[in-house]
Amino acid sequence: MKTADYIITALILSTLVLAVSCKEKAIEIDSLEKEIFLRETREGLYRNGKAMFLYQSELHQKATNPRRIQYRIQTDEQDTCLNVTMDALPESPGVHITTSIDYRSPGDLISNMSHLECSRIYEDKIWLWNSGSLTGLILNISQLR
Repeated sequence: MKTADYIITALILSTLVLAVSCKEKAIEIDSLEKEIFLRETREGLYRNGKAMFLYQSELHQKATNPRRIQYRIQTDEQDTCLNVTMDALPESPGVHITTSIDYRSPGDLISNMSHLECSRIYEDKIWLWNSGSLTGLILNISQLR
């Protein structure tokens, strides 16, 4: 083989290694609501393509419990509260976890066990989605690790 052939072969192999190592698992976008949700960046609860309860540091308290893998935000008046307990922290998109969600607000109540798909991970945030109820959660998990 000529030197040029070795260089071309090395470049092709390097490109293949990079392509495989950088490949991110594709997440199915099966609804407009999920597509809208995945564009959101603020921590909170989303349903049917709309925000239901978004964390605002000047208005809300946030608490986490790493041992129980629990995340909670509530208003200072405690009239609205989102409590999420996960069976595990997902390490990559595509992973499904069992989650207990309790959301209480005047006029709204959600309390269920759900199987949520980790649809996105970026920096310290995870996007969890349930396609059956068109419900999503964006959580900052930096204090849960």
